[in-house]
Amino acid sequence: MTGGRRGKAGRRRWFLGAVAAAAVLALIGLRPADDGAQLAPSMYDQAQLRPATWPADAITVGYLGHATLLIDYLGVHLITDPAFFHRVGLNVADLFTIGPARRAPVPLRADAIAPLDLILITHAHMDHLDLPSLRALPKTAAVVSCAGCRDLIEPLGFSDVRPLSWGQSTYVRGLRITAMGARHWGRRWPWGPDRGYNSYVIEKDGVRMLIGCDSAYTPIFSRLRDNPPLIAAFSIGAYDPWIRNHANPEEVWEMFQESGARYLIPIHWGTFRLSKEPMDEPIRRLIRAAGPRSDAIVIRKIGAVFQKSVAPIRAASK
Repeated sequence: MTGGRRGKAGRRRWFLGAVAAAAVLALIGLRPADDGAQLAPSMYDQAQLRPATWPADAITVGYLGHATLLIDYLGVHLITDPAFFHRVGLNVADLFTIGPARRAPVPLRADAIAPLDLILITHAHMDHLDLPSLRALPKTAAVVSCAGCRDLIEPLGFSDVRPLSWGQSTYVRGLRITAMGARHWGRRWPWGPDRGYNSYVIEKDGVRMLIGCDSAYTPIFSRLRDNPPLIAAFSIGAYDPWIRNHANPEEVWEMFQESGARYLIPIHWGTFRLSKEPMDEPIRRLIRAAGPRSDAIVIRKIGAVFQKSVAPIRAASK
């Protein structure tokens, strides 16, 4: 009996100690960064981020930082891997989050996102499947995720959760979403289950877009070349030292060319410091790698918007 009470007391002390340590880490993390790693103001622009004005007969893509794209795809409103708050990482009872802090402010708050038809989750890593950000979004949206993420998403209040494995498709308001692969990994914790990871090809009215998962170099996207996407979004950061899971900018440019896409939207850079390279190095190296074709890189700042009318494309295909 005495041993049982001591055991419970020990576990209680361990728990309280862990909470106290986490609180200290969180408070320390609230201090401004002093390592010179803030994103330069010239790499940030939110002047065009007015989604209420975006036309329903065009494709409009706004870059909110990291892997978050807000898209009006011919009248279907979707967002990818939403991250709205100061930190991503371990969320402790919705009180605070322990993890990397933003180095560029979020250009659009979650309450400015509605209406929203679809949320796309590429994989379960905490900088992509951010629970506080998902809680802040309308629960009427469908959530399409990789195969092993349902148990993380449904408890947040979403009633329409659709896990997809590679090659599977689903439809949301006439938009077809098809999952395909990448070269990455899918565990939320190193000791946890493999939850999968997805890139997505979205298509409506014959116009396609690739939303690439974080990925090391892989030739998998060359399979799209026979029916290429108009736009491709690729992750370009976190390659030093994580080159086995994140392509460097030169490799991203190669994958983009192999996909046959016309326009490139680089993501996963300049927002959270997840690796050793300077915050603006990925976009600088990507532009340099593109050389004379650098005009294909249509978003170069956090908060920037790319808009494309598809009317000429439809006319040319008739």
